[in-house]
Order: sequence, then C-alpha cells, then structure tokens
Amino acid sequence: MRREYLIEKISEKIGPAYTKGDIEKLIDTFLDILFEMLIKDKRVELRRFGTFELRRRPGRKAVTPKTGKEYTLPDRYVPFFRPSKIFKKMINDRIKPE
Repeated sequence: MRREYLIEKISEKIGPAYTKGDIEKLIDTFLDILFEMLIKDKRVELRRFGTFELRRRPGRKAVTPKTGKEYTLPDRYVPFFRPSKIFKKMINDRIKPE
C-alpha cells in the first residue's frame, strides 16, 4: 500500500473533520515518534497490533563475487515486526486459505 492510498482511506473513514494535510501530518508525526522510540528503547509495543523492535546483527565476513575481495561488514541493527495474536486472528478470520 502506498502512503497516498493510506491517507485517502483514513480521509474516507473520518470524513470532512480533518483535511488530507492534517492526516498526512498525523501519519508523519506517528512515524517520527515510532522511529525515535525504537532508537531510544529498541522496542515499541502497540497493543492489538504488534511489536516493533530492533535486533542486533553481528558483523560478518563477506566476499565480493566479482573480484573475490574479502571485507568485514560491521555490526548493525535491523527492524523486526511481530504481529499480535489479535492481529493474526483478524487476518486469518478474514482471509481463508484456498
């Protein structure tokens, strides 16, 4: 889903109470706060939705396939999302396997 589509859908649900600009600011603010909290605490839990967390990946050796040159990738954090049980149940109740 693209960001514009999300803004459009929220605008349809809420009605004329807020402009699309207001909704866009709300989404941007939410994402900024989510990123800040992840960087600070490494974990953000949104009840009924899921948990975002940063997981540490240790550095490792890698090889450039073309030249065969070896180098070391540094340690890094990668984002990870774990959906809640309620989120999974809502999806499974609405989409049945074929």
